[in-house]
Amino acid sequence: MPITDLGLDPPIIEAITGENLGGFSLIAGSEKNPWEASIRNRIALSRACLRLGFDAIPAISDYSLCSRAYRPKFISETRFIDEWGRILDSRRETKTTWWVGGTVQTEEDMVNYVPPDPEEEGMFEMVERVLRLLGDEDVAVVCQGHAGWHMAFQVRGGIDKLLIDMYRRPNVARRFLDKIAKTCLGMVRLMLDGGVEVAFITDDYADVHCPLMSMKQFREFELPNIRRVIALAEKRAVPVLKHTDGNIYPILDDMVEAGIRGIHPIEPGAMDLADVKTRYGDKVCIVGNVDCRYVLPFGTEDDVRRDVRRCIDAAARGGGYILASSNSLHANCKIENIYTMVEEARKYGTYPLKCTFFMSRRFMLEIIPSTAITT
Repeated sequence: MPITDLGLDPPIIEAITGENLGGFSLIAGSEKNPWEASIRNRIALSRACLRLGFDAIPAISDYSLCSRAYRPKFISETRFIDEWGRILDSRRETKTTWWVGGTVQTEEDMVNYVPPDPEEEGMFEMVERVLRLLGDEDVAVVCQGHAGWHMAFQVRGGIDKLLIDMYRRPNVARRFLDKIAKTCLGMVRLMLDGGVEVAFITDDYADVHCPLMSMKQFREFELPNIRRVIALAEKRAVPVLKHTDGNIYPILDDMVEAGIRGIHPIEPGAMDLADVKTRYGDKVCIVGNVDCRYVLPFGTEDDVRRDVRRCIDAAARGGGYILASSNSLHANCKIENIYTMVEEARKYGTYPLKCTFFMSRRFMLEIIPSTAITT
C-alpha cells in the first residue's frame, strides 16, 4: 500500500526528526535569513517523510519558495506580510501559521499588484538544494504548486472579495488572476526543471457543501489555469494530482477531463470515498481520506486502525489508491497516531491487489493513470 501525505507541520517534523525548526510554519517569517530557513525546513520535512517510510515525498512547495532578498514585513509581534503580499499570523496556541488577510484592498491595488518573480535570485537554487537530498532515495519526488485561485484570494484578502470582483468587475479580476497564475506556473516550471516526478496542485475550491464559485466562474477563471499547469507538466511526462478540500462533485468531471491524474483528499463528510472510487477509479488515482479532523488528532490507536482499514476497503481494491490523511499531518495530530496510520497501512494494505509491489518509486508512478508517464 503506497503511503504519502500532502504536508507535515513543523511540530510533527520536530517530533519525528528531533530537529528544532524554531517556528510553526514552513513559510519563513521571523528568521534572520528566511531563504536559508525555508531550505532547512523543507529538507527537514523530507527527512521526516523518509523516516516514516513514505513512498512519495512532498519535497518542495511554492509556499516555501522565496528569493534570497526576501524579508517579511512585520506588522505586529507575530503577524507579517510575505513576498506575495499575504498577511500571515504565527499563533502559538494553535502551533501553526495562519493566513489572515491580504494587502490588495482596492481595484487600483489589483491593477498595480506585482507578484513575485520566479526568476529572482535564489528561487531555483532553493529547489536544487532541497531535492538533492532525495537524489538516491527510492521515492517519488513531489512538488506542490497552485494554479492561481488560492494565492489570488489570499492576496486579495478573502474568497468573498475575489468572488465579488469576478462578478462585478470581471475584466479587472481576470487580469489580476492572470498575473498570479503566470507566477504560479513559473514556480511549477522551476520545480519541474529541478526534477520532481509528480506535481500536486493545491488550490481549494469548495467547502463541505459545494464549490465556492459557480460553474461558469470556475470554467472561465480557473479551469484554464489548471489546463496550463497540466500542459506544462505533460511535456515532461509528469502527472498532475489535484488537492482541494470540500465537496467537488460538481467540478470533478471538468478537472478529470482537463487531465488531472489524481484526486486528494476526498474529504470525509463532504464526499464518499467508495463512491468516488467507483465513479472515477479507472480514470484517476485516489489519494487520502484518513480523517485528520477528528481521528488523527483525538482518536485512539484503535480509532486510527479502523479508519485506515475503512479507507483501504473503500478505495484500494484493484489498485490506484494512495493512503494519506484527509488534508495534512498538521500540528495537532498525535505523533503516535501518525506512526499507527503508517503501520496499519503497511499491515492491512498487503492483501492481494491487482497492482502490488513494485519498488516504491515505480509503484507510486505506475498507479497514477496516464499514458504520458514513463518510469
